[in-house]
Amino acid sequence: MIDYHTHLGEPKHYSPAYLAEGFKMRGKPVQRTTPDEHYEAMKAVDKCIVLAFRSRHLGFNVPNEYVAEYCQRDPQKLIGFACVDPHDYNALDELKECYFNLGMKGLKTSPIYQAYDPMDERMLRIYRFCEDNGLPILTHQGTTFPQRAPMKWAHPEQLEQVALAYPELRIIIAHLGHPWEAETISVIRKHPNVYADVSALYYRPWQLYNSLMLCKEYGVWKKLIFGTDYPICNFEDSVKGLRKMTEYAQQMPFPGFTTDDMEALLNNDILAQLNLT
Repeated sequence: MIDYHTHLGEPKHYSPAYLAEGFKMRGKPVQRTTPDEHYEAMKAVDKCIVLAFRSRHLGFNVPNEYVAEYCQRDPQKLIGFACVDPHDYNALDELKECYFNLGMKGLKTSPIYQAYDPMDERMLRIYRFCEDNGLPILTHQGTTFPQRAPMKWAHPEQLEQVALAYPELRIIIAHLGHPWEAETISVIRKHPNVYADVSALYYRPWQLYNSLMLCKEYGVWKKLIFGTDYPICNFEDSVKGLRKMTEYAQQMPFPGFTTDDMEALLNNDILAQLNLT
């Protein structure tokens, strides 16, 4: 199995305000993780993507060097994704350093955390570099809990412009673009190189059930991939929660999805499509 969405980072990497506001998400502190804790938690998977995270706007930074050094522990298993902030004048140069010298394989973006329009001119050369060099992007295009995170740039429909301008750019929309799952589905159905992960959604089962039913009805099941959002959610709870969705689907008096469908989602290997093999 592959976990397409995991985080690394200790409390020192995050602002006190960000950590304090984390209670809004699940009624408890935002969990952070050390390299040793992360590696232990990933024993259950064959490979995982590990995300750096930088937001000048909200005041936190999980450095690219920190993630890259950790991924060298087991380069066959740990796939490092860089994160650069377009507000930094040297963002593209930093991305090039991450790709050419640090061995990072993709890019984490987040307009709502980093406070930029997805088609900001400063991002265009970053998208171009990623497209030209085969770097996939995992983007948080959905809502979040910090008060200062601007939702006007969070809607997944805005990725339509990116996908049209850079059709060979591989994009993963995190968390199925919640709470705009239907719009995410319309984007991933239209664009062959756009996918969505289902990380950190199982603990809202009614919302997830309806979203998965839409995925079946719109024929995009194969565009869904598994992720935990660790340490927000762990592997065991994530898999258990997703498999529970199959039970709900079979109990409803409507067409549903099957155990085979869910196992196909949990084991969907799109590393080749993302140029990560």
